[in-house]
Amino acid sequence: MQSDSVKSSNLYAVVMAGGAGSRLWPESRAKTPKPFLKLGEDGKSLLRATFDRLDGLVPLENRFVVAGRNFAQLVRESLPELGESRLLLEPIGRDTAPCVLWSALEIARLDPDATTIVLPSDHAIAPADAFRNALDVAARLVENRPERVVTLGIPPTEPSSAFGYVERDARLDEIPEELGVAYRAVRFHEKPDRETAIEYLASKRYYWNAGVFVWKARRILDLVKRLEPALGATIDELQALAPPQNRLLDACPRFDAIFSRAKRVSIDRAVLDKLTDDLVVVDCERFHWNDLGTYAALERLAAPDANGNAVVGARLVALNSSGVFARVAAPRLPSPRLPSPRQKLVALVGVQDLLVVDAGDALLVAKKGNDDALRELVEKLRDGSLDDYL
Repeated sequence: MQSDSVKSSNLYAVVMAGGAGSRLWPESRAKTPKPFLKLGEDGKSLLRATFDRLDGLVPLENRFVVAGRNFAQLVRESLPELGESRLLLEPIGRDTAPCVLWSALEIARLDPDATTIVLPSDHAIAPADAFRNALDVAARLVENRPERVVTLGIPPTEPSSAFGYVERDARLDEIPEELGVAYRAVRFHEKPDRETAIEYLASKRYYWNAGVFVWKARRILDLVKRLEPALGATIDELQALAPPQNRLLDACPRFDAIFSRAKRVSIDRAVLDKLTDDLVVVDCERFHWNDLGTYAALERLAAPDANGNAVVGARLVALNSSGVFARVAAPRLPSPRLPSPRQKLVALVGVQDLLVVDAGDALLVAKKGNDDALRELVEKLRDGSLDDYL
């Protein structure tokens, strides 16, 4: 039977504000990682934009943010309205599975029947109301059958090997079509090679996995215990802690020790890739989605000129140049002739397919399409004598 609506008091959300962001260096640094960069709509930080998309769907008091303990002040500055008890500070990053299980423990303690949305903070999504509608559909499906794991599926526009995929099966008839479309899912698939991605695109049976999930908090805890026993043991240890310590508002040595030795693994590998039953994917063709994990993704948000050149944060003049993407995050420069600082000018002459990023103390010039090489560059800086630029 179809649920007419989801009780907002029963709906929770967890925003994950983590990640190294190495492929967005030099803009992303150790002290200001990607969630806190102002890459979102209307100049908002990605965390702020993600949090705001939940307005009208998830009550403020039901929203949690998980971040590294070093970023507590950045979260508070971005989200001053977030209650202290809703800020979960990891002593160390252990990938998404420990993050998810800890937030699920906290939410289940508050509401054993809670339906929970888990979402990363590095997406560009528009329009926001269509996104909220997709989350509402997913929550209804979980309310109908609490054992379900529901994900948002993005219709692929290219044979990308940068994303995981979800394979769909028969369509569900529980939700009126005017609200949305959902399918039973066969299984999740890890990032494929290009040949496999081409096959996925041609079959029209696969979605990009948006990394946005909806489930009962208790359900995901049970699945972790069954499918990833090492993390299941971590859950048992955390549950044994007294609730005030378990919230980790301040450093708790016992909590730190337990969490720090939790298995480092993503929720995808720990649970989702192993599931073949009770999987549902919600079709998300009604909004635009962009995973802002690379400069190539940021370029898709820019407005290029007739030759494919685009610049953000500066003015552009180009001569015999094409396919260049430039970002200037450095402060505006003082001008002796003008009463206020002026924008930097990026001048291009005879160059093609370059990425140029000016972050003030670091300038990146790279051939486009070298996202993995950027991670290698960051490792080179880390291993050498230039790690202060990280």
